[in-house]
Amino acid sequence: MVATVATLLWAGSSLHAEGWRLYRNARFGTTAVVPKDWTIGAAPENDDGRVFTSPDRRSEITVYGGYRSFQKEQEIADRLAPGEGETVTYRKQAKDWLAVSGTKGDRIFYRKSILSCRGAIWNTVSIEYPASDKKKFDALVTRVSHSLRPGRADEAPTDCR
Repeated sequence: MVATVATLLWAGSSLHAEGWRLYRNARFGTTAVVPKDWTIGAAPENDDGRVFTSPDRRSEITVYGGYRSFQKEQEIADRLAPGEGETVTYRKQAKDWLAVSGTKGDRIFYRKSILSCRGAIWNTVSIEYPASDKKKFDALVTRVSHSLRPGRADEAPTDCR
């Protein structure tokens, strides 16, 4: 029981239902839960998603959507490849989703993307935090990544709404 309670607590924030809010991006339909006490950033001009910043301003969760290009295989390879300065330590791919994680300097990143609308739209969550906080973030990363869902997209082709 103590281990369960400890798993549900993160840096003073409750990770049970009351400690979370659902974010939905209307443009692409992407949804995910984020901690309620994280600050939501301003909408970008193209309204493709939002960045949420932790109370201590050291960590971020980004939830967004985007159109898939016509080069699906190359796009998947690019999403699984490390970005500049990144070392990938985990990759997983299935038919309609992929996940990649690793380090960039003293930070850990985790990205998960799901294809929706018959492969036309990527729904993505990206989480970045200090490597020194890994144990604190394990439950958060699991919760946020498992909550990622495609949804009804306002700008999706009519046959995908």
